[in-house]
Parts: sequence; C-alpha cells; structure tokens
Amino acid sequence: MDAATARREKDRVTLVSVAAAVGLVGLKLSAGLLTGSLGLLSEAAHSALDLVASIITFFSVRIAGRLADANHPYGHGRVENLAAVVQGLLLLTTAGAIVYEAARRLFVTHVPVETSVWAFVVMGISIVVDFWRSRMLTRAAQRHHSRAMEADALNFRADMFSSAVVIVGLALTAYGDRSGQSETFARADAAAAIVVALVIVLMSGRLAAQGIGILLDQAPPRLRGRLWEAAEAVPGVLAVEAVRLRESGDRLFADVTVAVPRTTSLAEAHASSERVEEALRAVEPRLEAVVHVEPVPSRAETAADRVRAVALGFNARTHDERVHQVGDYLEASLHLEVAPDLPLQEAHDQARRLGTALRDDNPDLRRVNTHIEVEAPKATLRREVTEAEADLVGTVRTIAAEAGRGAQCHEIRLYRFDEPGLEAALHCDFPPSLPMVEVHQRTELIEQALRKRFPELGHLVIHAEPAEEGNVSPPPVSTPNDPRPV
Repeated sequence: MDAATARREKDRVTLVSVAAAVGLVGLKLSAGLLTGSLGLLSEAAHSALDLVASIITFFSVRIAGRLADANHPYGHGRVENLAAVVQGLLLLTTAGAIVYEAARRLFVTHVPVETSVWAFVVMGISIVVDFWRSRMLTRAAQRHHSRAMEADALNFRADMFSSAVVIVGLALTAYGDRSGQSETFARADAAAAIVVALVIVLMSGRLAAQGIGILLDQAPPRLRGRLWEAAEAVPGVLAVEAVRLRESGDRLFADVTVAVPRTTSLAEAHASSERVEEALRAVEPRLEAVVHVEPVPSRAETAADRVRAVALGFNARTHDERVHQVGDYLEASLHLEVAPDLPLQEAHDQARRLGTALRDDNPDLRRVNTHIEVEAPKATLRREVTEAEADLVGTVRTIAAEAGRGAQCHEIRLYRFDEPGLEAALHCDFPPSLPMVEVHQRTELIEQALRKRFPELGHLVIHAEPAEEGNVSPPPVSTPNDPRPV
C-alpha cells in the first residue's frame, strides 16, 4: 500500500470514529439527564472525552504522516505517541471527576435514579457502536502501526466494559424499585460509576505509560532479542555488540554494531552490513537500521594476518608480509610503501612506530624487519612493441618454457618507454591440478631467467592459467650437469 492510500484510509477511519463519538455523547447525555443516572452521565462524560481523544487522533495521524525534514530527520511519527499520552491524561481526569461525584452520592447526598427502557437501549447501542469502531480502529492500527489509533481502539474496548457495568447498575436499581428493596439497591448506580472510573483509570494509565515509554525511547519488548539473533546468524559476523531501538509512530529505527574479522576488506565489511540489514528487515519489515561494523581479531587469523591487520589500522600500506619462527620467538618481515618525496628520517620513524605497534599486538613477535620502498607510481605512458619485436617475443617464450618446466605462454606482450627499458606481461598455462605452491615456484623461476637474460627488464607480470587437457608439454628432464632446479 502506497503512502497516499494509507493516509486516506487513516483519515477515513479516524473521521468515522469522530462521527460515532459525537452520536454516542448525544445519546448518553440525553438518557442521563432524563433518568438522573450518574452511571449514564459518567458514561456521557467518558464518551465526551473519547470524542476529544478521537479528534486528537485524527489530527495527530495527519501530522505524523508528514515526511521527514531537516528539523525532524526521524519524521513526525512521535506526534502519535504524544497524542496517546494526552488521551490517557484526559481519561484520568475524567475518572477522577466520576469518583468524586460517586463518593458524594454514596456518602453525602442521595440522588434518586429513574430507570427506563431507553437507558438500557442507549447503553446497548453504545456497546454495539464501541465494538464496531474498536475493531475498525484495531485493524487499521495493525496495518499502519499507528499508536494513536491503537490508543483510540483501546479506549473503545474500555467503553464496552464500562457500558456493561452501567447496565448492571441500572438493572440493580430497577430491581430494587420493583422488589421493594430500593434502599438496598439505591446506591448501586453510584457504585457502578466507581467501577467505570476504575476501568478508565486502568486503561488510561496503560495508554499513558505506553506513550511515555516510547517517547523515552523504551525498546519494544522481545524484539531486541530477535533482532540480535538474526544479526548474529549472518555469515561473516563474529558477534553482535549492541542493538539499540527507538520507535516513532509507525516507524522503527535500529542502531546495530557488529564485529567482523579485522582482516576483512572495506568492500567485504560493507557487504556484511547489507546482509545484516536484510536479516533485520526479515524479522521486522518496517525496520530502518544503521549497521556499524567493528573490526576485531578472529581465531582464524594467522600471524601474517595479524601483521597485515595492524598495518591497516596503522594506516600504513604494506605488502609481502611474512612471519617466521626463529627459536622460541617470532620474526616478521614486510615491505612498507611510503611517498616518493618523504625524507628518510620520517620514513624510518614511520617504520619504527609500525614495528612497535606490531610487537604490542603480538607479544610473541620479538623482531620486525621492514623494507622501506617507494609506493607504486601513477600511471605512465608506455608503447607496446609486441608486433615490432617478434624475435624478442620468441626468445621470451622459449626461456619461459625452459625455466617454467614446460609452461606454455599463449600470450606475451612487451612494452617500452622513451628511455631504455623493457616491461612484459605473460599469460602462461600450467596443469590444472598443479598445487599453487608449485605454480608460484615455476613463475619465480621464469622471472629469474628473464631478468638474467634481460637486465633492463623492469615491471614483469606472469599470469598463471589452467591449461586445457593435452596442451601442456611435459617438464624437461634434468641431467646431473643441468644446474636448473627440478
């Protein structure tokens, strides 16, 4: 249901409620004045307050439907909660006035009550009308999560009960008149009014407490636990650290903090937060959540992962992080990338601070060896010379096949700059079942052989691909005089 349709339905339901309240006030007041029944007059006062409450509901629902703006970023929904509190206070005032008058009639002044069939008819009509509009408002409140309409519906359910109590009081008074026991039942109507007042107190107190609780950011009961469990079950989430809820009219907002492995990339962390949002909306579709991701250590971290994670937290760019066991302690080595124009002293200080942070994070890490290098330069202009230097391409392919133990390079690209120098990109096929450790060793052998043959070779990329069956040459057989490793 779109917002415009929902708004029209809310307006229609609340207007019908106002019209019904006007009719009931007129009926009850007329019957009460004709019979002198305090129960009927208290019911008329109760219905008059209900009329005021219905008018408040009508306007509060309209205001709550306004869109969020700069001054109300969470929307205007809490107007409905405020309206529910006002309704509760109005009803408490009415209950106090009824109790006062009932006590006066019970203990101070006797006011005769004239019962008539019309009094019973009016209260019967009241019960039917209250039952009808209570159901109508309850359904609308559930569809649109409207606190003001829910409060109105609760009022009318209380009206049904209090009307029934008034009927009992009138019936006892009529029985006393007809049985000659009027003295015994003379004050039954006032006693019924007190019961009505007590019902009003209970219902209005509940309404006011609900509204005040929401205005004070009281979380909906049991929902927090369900949301916590849903967020914790999301893959990639190590733990849920906080779930904070606040309600505003028909909208529900949540601030959720989840822990993810600190080695997670920014893109992966963002994807995890979106999965958490989806899981929360599956529990409560109207929820609008803000998910904060907290990086924490995980049990699956390796020693190298810890080095990488600390460097990321240190805002340092590193690569080739390695950790080795040396005797009874650990020793780490890594490459630290710094700006080309950074003075050596500042670069060394940065490396020293990083080393201290790494040792603080891992007490077993006693030594940190840092290779300081210049970060990758920006994109530079280079010329592809693959076609122009076909002989050179053939030489590269032969060296790669020999050094790589039968590696077949199906694509070789060569590049040169204005100044002397050579760069290359190779796409080479290896057996699909070959372990990556062996693939890496063979690509390193290819790189070493090419650099030995071409000292001017600069940047080199060797991309390993799984070869199709039958397209991989067997590795060359080494002889005792062959210096190449096998």
